[in-house]
Amino acid sequence: MKKNKIPLLLLVVFFIFSAVSACSNETSKDQETRAEKSQKGNGDETDESALGIPEKANKIESYWPTNGWQKTKPESVGMDSAQLKEMFKHIETKNIPMEGFLVIKDGYIVAEKYGGIYSENTPHPIYSVTKSLTSAMVGVAMKQGAIKSVDDPVLSYLDKGRIANLTDWKKQLTIKSFLTMKSGLDFPEQTERGFYDSETWKQFMDGDDPAYFILNRPVRNEPDGWNYSTGDARVVSKIIQTAVNEKLSDYAKQQLFDPMGISNVEWPSDQSGTSFGGTGVKMTPRDLAKIGYLYLNNGKWEDQQLLPQGWVAESTMPYGDTNGNFDGSKYGYFFWLKKVNGYDTYRAMGLYGQYMVVVPKLNLIVVQTSNGMDVDPLLEKYIIPSIK
Repeated sequence: MKKNKIPLLLLVVFFIFSAVSACSNETSKDQETRAEKSQKGNGDETDESALGIPEKANKIESYWPTNGWQKTKPESVGMDSAQLKEMFKHIETKNIPMEGFLVIKDGYIVAEKYGGIYSENTPHPIYSVTKSLTSAMVGVAMKQGAIKSVDDPVLSYLDKGRIANLTDWKKQLTIKSFLTMKSGLDFPEQTERGFYDSETWKQFMDGDDPAYFILNRPVRNEPDGWNYSTGDARVVSKIIQTAVNEKLSDYAKQQLFDPMGISNVEWPSDQSGTSFGGTGVKMTPRDLAKIGYLYLNNGKWEDQQLLPQGWVAESTMPYGDTNGNFDGSKYGYFFWLKKVNGYDTYRAMGLYGQYMVVVPKLNLIVVQTSNGMDVDPLLEKYIIPSIK
């Protein structure tokens, strides 16, 4: 009896092992399938969408993308499909961490692709691109008369009694001082270890009212120069909220996002109830592209002038350099300015490769969400040269 039990036991073990292996293989196949679907955005994508380039040529007519963007074959708007396909091939073969990429020419999507867990409907962290949204909201508040001028003193909106070390320098600071990163207030956002790694940053984020934390910072030894500061953007957010008597995120939804058909936005607030002015927003690339389209149309959307006449030109003018940083870019009102292949561009830019680039002369918008990719090599080598 004992001799018969051993082969029987081995047989049972064999069947169990086979079943586990089969389940493991099936699970592996399921994971591969899910990964493939994730790379496409969802399981219903067509082969055309998987390539990232629309194959159908639509009639090019003027429209507003309030209810959604339309697509067309690149050749319909004077672009070369082959070069754009080569761009996506380059991104894939080099394992570039692209999570969302969108090219819009003459108001039509000509290239679009997503990676990782992201699809066209997934909000993505845009980090400091948030600053450019805050800049736009200054324009909205001015259009409605809540803010009179960017030359208004900051202290005409905020409580000077909450600033312990109120100096003459601080008394003369204007909204424009903060929009252009020239407040002169000491805020070492970047250290040798990278961004967001200073003790000052931690105190800023953890404080009861971060905007007033910034206003209580000492003045730098050379205050006239440019200094990148997310703190400056939080002060601007505080000013807008005080002027309109409403949280910035709510005000933006009512006065900017809703009229443009932008609905999938996450905009956090700090401990004081002030919306983050310089980072923190999540939105989809398609919705972010609508901000670019608003700027291409000089602040007009359908029959509404959402931004003041001249605001786009004013906020994308150079008000100073960036001290040799950021590839020699100039700086406007929370917008970066740079020439690419001889063309003037302005862009919203965020950590880890978040971009919304506008090339006015080419009627071109490029949006990128990624995990560490610079957009300029793609603009220089593929996108701009693809325009015939």
